[in-house]
Amino acid sequence: MTEKIQDTIQAISRKAVRIGEALRSERSKNEILQEEIHRNKEQLAVESAEIAHLKAEIESLKSALHLAENKVVEIPAPVKGRNEQEIDELVKEIEFCIEQLKQS
Repeated sequence: MTEKIQDTIQAISRKAVRIGEALRSERSKNEILQEEIHRNKEQLAVESAEIAHLKAEIESLKSALHLAENKVVEIPAPVKGRNEQEIDELVKEIEFCIEQLKQS
């Protein structure tokens, strides 16, 4: 019976060692995951700040667009084209001036 008790104690001892090793392994994994969570939180904070900045910029641009859309844009009245008679008179006047220059 003593041998059976020794075997049981050794089996329990081996299980305790394996459980201890598993616990250390899980604690190590937990530390790694905690560090990753910390990095992710920092990244989230940075990206949240960037989002807030971009939202403010979008609002500013929307406001500028709204102001630009509401501005009255005056288009100058189209210059009325000269009629053919006025053009003919100008051509004659230019031809007269050219003749005057040739005679000089």
